Amino acid sequence: MSAPGPPRRDTPERVAIGYVARPKGIQGEVGIELLSWDAERFVGLRRVRLERQGKPDRELKIQHRRSDNRGPLIKFTGIDTPEAAREQLVGGYLTVPVAELAPLPEGAFYIFDVVGCEVWDQDLEVRRGVVTEVLSMPSTDVYAVRLDDDSEVLIPAVKSFVVDIDTEAGRITVRGVDDLFQQALPTTTEPSPGATPAPGSEQET
Repeated sequence: MSAPGPPRRDTPERVAIGYVARPKGIQGEVGIELLSWDAERFVGLRRVRLERQGKPDRELKIQHRRSDNRGPLIKFTGIDTPEAAREQLVGGYLTVPVAELAPLPEGAFYIFDVVGCEVWDQDLEVRRGVVTEVLSMPSTDVYAVRLDDDSEVLIPAVKSFVVDIDTEAGRITVRGVDDLFQQALPTTTEPSPGATPAPGSEQET
């Protein structure tokens, strides 16, 4: 049994590479939670866009950058006090155009390309569901797959289960997952209280 793949899903115009987590020091620097697989993502970068919920997008120029044991620290031009940093930057996502995505290692995929892919069972030649989320676990990433009855199955992103990922076709082929699907869990469509929508990130799986 086979069926044509779904239309290619839209790629976001911009992706988040960092989240402004906190002010740092007295000169307006901010601590960044990195949202990229590349630990040196901000090296050589001059400009980013700040996206904050309920606020207009804002273009920012990087004055200088450094790091501490918690991650990147960035000073943006025109932000010169911790008060200004907290009021104008904290809680925002730093984004770049998708054309400026960091090249991925071979065999890796951006999370936003995996989310939305249909999951097909190689053994049964049937569609199992759709990936709704990629969970980062200590040992491996896990794909949350929504079934047609709105239950959810978690599939570890390992070669013993995942045979092929074709993001162009929007299709992931799996095998040996019968036991996992017998443990399907009910899901809820309600967002978590206080959850803030985030742009697609430059994290990989």
